Amino acid sequence: MEQGGKKATRTGKRLEAFIENLLIDCNYTYIKKKDFKKTTFLDQTIYTKQLEVCESIYGSAMKSDFVLYHPEKWPQCLIIESKWQQIGGSVDEKFPYLVANINERYPSPAMIVIDGGGFKKGAVDWLANQRGENLLEVLTMQQFQKWVNEGNI
Repeated sequence: MEQGGKKATRTGKRLEAFIENLLIDCNYTYIKKKDFKKTTFLDQTIYTKQLEVCESIYGSAMKSDFVLYHPEKWPQCLIIESKWQQIGGSVDEKFPYLVANINERYPSPAMIVIDGGGFKKGAVDWLANQRGENLLEVLTMQQFQKWVNEGNI
């Protein structure tokens, strides 16, 4: 039987794969993180994964799940964070830390794609209510799919 941490990592990777497949379908090209910043000067849609984007509110390096560049839609980049919680756990307890970093430290607008149904009561509503200047959207997988289908990515 698979341990909780391993299962959480595996199921979280599936959400990341879902997001990545949509990016590829929308003609984004994967760029290695070491080449991403210098490649944003080209006139093409690109993305990378696990890029260090800032120093966190605690002073440590903060990596983001996805960083996108689109010369017209996202010239300052768009950061996408993915959070999956299928059964009770600690992911939702980390939301305030994530929101504080997005609002205070992230150099680009961000969105969170969240799903799984295992979050504590009220956690997703709280997170959605944190939308503002730098946190643009909090979307489920289905909502993210619709958002992409509407040409927002």
